Amino acid sequence: MARIRRHVEDEIPEAMHRLGGVYVDGSHGLVKSEKKAAKIFKRAVELGSVDAMISLGLLYFNGADGVKRDVKKAEKLFRLAADRGDVMAQCNYGAMLKGRDMEAALYYFKLSAAKGYANAEMMLGLAYYHGEGGVERDLAEARRLLELAAAKGHEGAKHNLAILNARK
Repeated sequence: MARIRRHVEDEIPEAMHRLGGVYVDGSHGLVKSEKKAAKIFKRAVELGSVDAMISLGLLYFNGADGVKRDVKKAEKLFRLAADRGDVMAQCNYGAMLKGRDMEAALYYFKLSAAKGYANAEMMLGLAYYHGEGGVERDLAEARRLLELAAAKGHEGAKHNLAILNARK
């Protein structure tokens, strides 16, 4: 822990993100404080930490003790991380766009799924199942994507795959 604090003082973004995570969890003898975590994550974001962008985005999206829920800030952070190639952020950002801009949502789901992110595979599989956002309904592609996510243990994909298979 002393080493992490020393790296935080040197403003090493990865160490700052890790310390923020410790405050979120309340582990390593530190009192849980999402407010302190958010402050640390904000500085790490300023220094370019993609992981901190996601962690701070999640705090804003969910709201937390001492952190007011702010979906617009969460969306902005997910977009920053998504455009830097992070698969979780790509999927999260796509999910946030889903109700407003399905074409853009699919773009981000496809980026994330192409890198093997199970949640994006499931989201994209559902889009093919329902024929959403300008994609043709394609049950074979839906099944392929859901099978990929299910093979990685994604429970939602397993559930949706069972529904798809029951409707043969």
